[in-house]
Amino acid sequence: MLSRPSLPGDAAEPSPAVAARGWMPAAVDATEARAVAMLLRLLLAVAGYQLLTLLWALPSAGLPRQALTVGGMLACLVSLELLRRRRLHLSVMVFVVLNLALTSVAYGYWGLRAQMPGQLLQLLPVLLAGALLGRRALWLATAWLGALLALGAWLDAAAGFYLPVRVELAVRDLLLSAFGTAMAAFVLDQSLSSLRDNLRIAQRRGADLARKRDALQLEMHEKERSREQLVHALKIENVGRLASGVAHDFNHLLALIMGYAGKGRRSDDPAELKAALQGVESAARRAGAVTRRLLDFSRQDVARPQLLDAAPVIAAMEPMLRQLFDARVAFELDTGQVRCQIHFDPAQLELVLLSLAANAQQAMPEGGVFRLALSCPEPGGMLRVEVSDSGHGMSEEVRRRCLEPFFTTKPSGQGTGLGLAVAANLIAAAHGRIEVRSAPGEGTCFHLFLPARPLPAGSAPRPADDGAMPC
Repeated sequence: MLSRPSLPGDAAEPSPAVAARGWMPAAVDATEARAVAMLLRLLLAVAGYQLLTLLWALPSAGLPRQALTVGGMLACLVSLELLRRRRLHLSVMVFVVLNLALTSVAYGYWGLRAQMPGQLLQLLPVLLAGALLGRRALWLATAWLGALLALGAWLDAAAGFYLPVRVELAVRDLLLSAFGTAMAAFVLDQSLSSLRDNLRIAQRRGADLARKRDALQLEMHEKERSREQLVHALKIENVGRLASGVAHDFNHLLALIMGYAGKGRRSDDPAELKAALQGVESAARRAGAVTRRLLDFSRQDVARPQLLDAAPVIAAMEPMLRQLFDARVAFELDTGQVRCQIHFDPAQLELVLLSLAANAQQAMPEGGVFRLALSCPEPGGMLRVEVSDSGHGMSEEVRRRCLEPFFTTKPSGQGTGLGLAVAANLIAAAHGRIEVRSAPGEGTCFHLFLPARPLPAGSAPRPADDGAMPC
């Protein structure tokens, strides 16, 4: 019982008073700590009882009984010293062996009947200490005590020259003492067995819980990694959609650069050369800004939500969103003059709006109207972002399933079915929701609801937001 291996999570919690006196290490096995505390209390109680017995019976007790009492006190002191030196197993063994030896002397010298008044205080500490050593030690100590009881009873019967009455009394004392000792040992054994079984069950359940926890953590890590990969893949897909519009802008910028370069080459005027170089520099800066925006958007970064002023952030996305549509699509943006903040990652917000805009572009092959509008009906409520198109719309069955992962109505090789699913997942991660309204021939409208908070009172209103509606 004293040699159980320690388990992860077995925190030793000895009482501060005991630990301060050096009875146990600062960190030991929890079971061993409880055994040390139990043995310490037992030794102190037995030593105190022996001292009181010695002082109370000092005038009338004979030398042999006084010697046994002193021997019992010495046994307790030796065990206490060993316990102080953190020799728990040896301390218990010394206490059990010395007390059994002293008890053997007492029963062999005075017999059984003379020990009856204090028999419980003699035998029970030995059984308790034996139980600390384990089941085998407990029953060995019980057998030794049983032999001493039989020896004492035989001495009592022999002292009466085998008179029937003395023999009957000796047999009765033997039966009562043996029964009590056996019952005490049985109760201790069953209690220890139950504790050991419960301990094994607890260890097994702890190990099962640890395995399940590790498996759950691994599964959560894999899901998070898969989610990040899906978001990154969707970014790359949207970057591909933006590429055609960006290429168109790049053609204009390259034409500007070539025009300024040709103008500078044809002129010898330093002022005109300087103006041409400034034009080349300005066009190159604009081209660099476009490439940096694409690179930043396509980079696989960990999500970093932050407080965003919703209206200007979404308004700043207008040039990028316009790249998805050709001249036949009318692009409308209405910030609703809302003044509120949302807690969202800017790159992920761009990803959501790009996914919805890309779907709208594919739903209007012949042209139409794309509308992006913001509103906040209640101060401190939810910001509503309306993304709508006048395309061919969706049937009721498609509308119900449009946010499911890998669900798509596009031909094989033209869609993954992940755009709307990832967008819905990102909105849900921000404690928002998406509602979809659509019907065949009537276009599609996505309502994004995001938790919002008012702008700080000290923040300066934007020039375009005079008279803005608070959120």
